[in-house]
Amino acid sequence: MGAADLVPGVSGGTIALITGIYRELLESINDFSWEKIKLLKNGRFKKFWKLINGPFLLSLFTGVFSSILLLSRVLEWLINNEPIALWSFFLGLLTASILYLIKTEFKYTLKSVFFLLAGCAISYLITQLRIYTNELPIWYIFIAGFFGISAMILPGLSGAYILVIMGVYKIILSNVRQAQDLFFNFNQEEFIEVTSTLSVFILGIFIGVKVFSKLLSWLLNHYHQTTFAFLIGLMIGALSKVWPWKNKISSLGDNDLKFDIAVLPQDFDGSSPEIEKSLILMFLGFILILVLEKSKILLKNET
Repeated sequence: MGAADLVPGVSGGTIALITGIYRELLESINDFSWEKIKLLKNGRFKKFWKLINGPFLLSLFTGVFSSILLLSRVLEWLINNEPIALWSFFLGLLTASILYLIKTEFKYTLKSVFFLLAGCAISYLITQLRIYTNELPIWYIFIAGFFGISAMILPGLSGAYILVIMGVYKIILSNVRQAQDLFFNFNQEEFIEVTSTLSVFILGIFIGVKVFSKLLSWLLNHYHQTTFAFLIGLMIGALSKVWPWKNKISSLGDNDLKFDIAVLPQDFDGSSPEIEKSLILMFLGFILILVLEKSKILLKNET
């Protein structure tokens, strides 16, 4: 989930959904409340830990944060140097996820089809939004964290891409790298700047994930079929964003305002469409989902 959340166009919520932990994730976040935190004042740590599903949350978020710290540089390098290979892998991943969820969760009713199409339209329109932001005030960083994490837990809707649209993606990624560098080369002025930016962003994340997870849990409990249809639609609508071949075009004749448009391999403006490499990585992403699903089934049978 951490690796997926770093990449604009891919959702950590998708990874949670296809690995079967999505509902438990939402319920565990909802169980974390101020009333339960008060148990710590009375020294009732074991009860608090059990009520909030501590082992699950600890293992999950340790994986997420360690992935972000370890892979932020690697994924940034891949985005800049091997974009076709990276997007091909995620296209295979996302396609297999959609097919699996349609097979296991989608019900062929008029209402489900309507919500699936609505999810497709909303997700696609969001991926077509453009960025026109320059200087960012601190309150804007908070808003970006709030809406970014809301998208990150929605399958198919990339939180990282929301940050790109809002113009804060590179700023946050840069601050994460700077925070790591400060461990080896401490600078007080830089420490204050990085800490203030990341703290406000993380505060937005905590509030956003709490508010949004409660809404999603309520929808899944009361409107399971239509909610899943909508979530699958969001994933389908995001396919255009992970398409490996994109050309940059300018908006309104201004060379500073460029955005990507998906094209066929033969219309790609880059040096080479790398079709063979692309197909191999699509296949690997597709197979990875099948392996994850088989592993999930085996684990369920063992328990």
